[in-house]
Amino acid sequence: MSESSLRELGMDLIEERQFERALAVFAEAVRRVPADHRSRMMASRCLAELGERERAVTSYHATAEGLLRRDYLLSAMAACKLGLDLAPNERRLKETLIRVHSRAVRSAPGRAVVPPPLPPETLYDGKVETDLMGLAGEELSNRAIEVLAAPDPGGSADPNSRPPLPLFADLDREAFIDLVGRMAWRRVRPEEVVSREGEPADHLYVLVAGKAEVTRQMEGEARTLGFLGGGSIFGEIALLTGAPPTATVSAVSDTEVFEIRREHLNAVAKSHPAVPQVLADFAQQRMARNLMATSPMFQMMPESERGALLQRFTFRALQGNEKVLVEGEHSPGLFLVLAGELVVQKEDPAGGTVTLGVLREGDVAGEISLLTGLRASATVVATRKTAAAFLERNAFHALVQAFPHIRTYLEQLSDRRLKQIGEALRPAEIIDADELVLEPEAA
Repeated sequence: MSESSLRELGMDLIEERQFERALAVFAEAVRRVPADHRSRMMASRCLAELGERERAVTSYHATAEGLLRRDYLLSAMAACKLGLDLAPNERRLKETLIRVHSRAVRSAPGRAVVPPPLPPETLYDGKVETDLMGLAGEELSNRAIEVLAAPDPGGSADPNSRPPLPLFADLDREAFIDLVGRMAWRRVRPEEVVSREGEPADHLYVLVAGKAEVTRQMEGEARTLGFLGGGSIFGEIALLTGAPPTATVSAVSDTEVFEIRREHLNAVAKSHPAVPQVLADFAQQRMARNLMATSPMFQMMPESERGALLQRFTFRALQGNEKVLVEGEHSPGLFLVLAGELVVQKEDPAGGTVTLGVLREGDVAGEISLLTGLRASATVVATRKTAAAFLERNAFHALVQAFPHIRTYLEQLSDRRLKQIGEALRPAEIIDADELVLEPEAA
């Protein structure tokens, strides 16, 4: 039976909650192929389900060491996380996490090189000749741990490389270990939705392994925007701004994700106050990259110049109901929506207000007042927490002078918006004065 067939059989047995038989299958898969880390993870789970907590922790630790050796840092974190769920104070797992963190940050610019501690010695060599699928009970447990506790002997990472560990590598070591201990690990089945478009969410997700599809509802149907692989992060903007996700993320294959909730971050921040700023900086960088890729104002520029243009802006976190422009007042500068939503409103001469439109990711506000020198023709207010890039008035004029094509784009946008304002306030029907005279009723 092949390695993949053994895994499929083991997963079926877990579904049937036959954990002893599943342990035999997964441990046999590892005996044959020590680098089969997925089977190692599942065998560790079986040991835990069978009440063999100490052996499960040992197995998770060996799995993490093998994954770290091959630079699969997120998967190594997952193995440590599952082990810590069983034994929160387990020293071996925390030491491995320290080495995972050191592996990712030691080559980062501006950070001191701190060599990680040497991996611990193991009492097991994994040399078991018996087919474990024929064993049961204590004999199975004893032979299985001999296989599972022996780290994968293969794999050798490039000591000069810096494998990616998005977001986590920006945390200090203690905050990193604290967060790993609190966040959740989750296995997602094919076609299962991880995050749904439009639904409130306060989760940040890190895709550990597998593949996910990103779709968005357009003209009544779901359209594919792209696919995510291991190391992808999503949900951070919704977590920070409170805005619902703008797309749906669903698993394409068996997928593993870390799930970081707002409550996890708040708990970590009590001991590590720098964590919220690290997350905010990370999200700002992501939003900036998205903006440069999607905003028409940036797309008309060479990619090599977009970063320098964005550096002219400052980040603004807007609260719900906060006004960025007030009708009748001069605009303080140009606003670019990074995430969230702004609504454009104008006072109606007949009374009340008229909603002229909604501004979302990539849209701009304030350009009419800045270009004409006149007071703002409408009020723009955030409907909820919104992230925006802001360019103050003097910097705006320097920008359009340096980049005439941006001025042309904004002037054309301004003309279209002024026409929309005029059309929105135009009476739907012209009534002749004579029609307002009431005829007396016939007797």
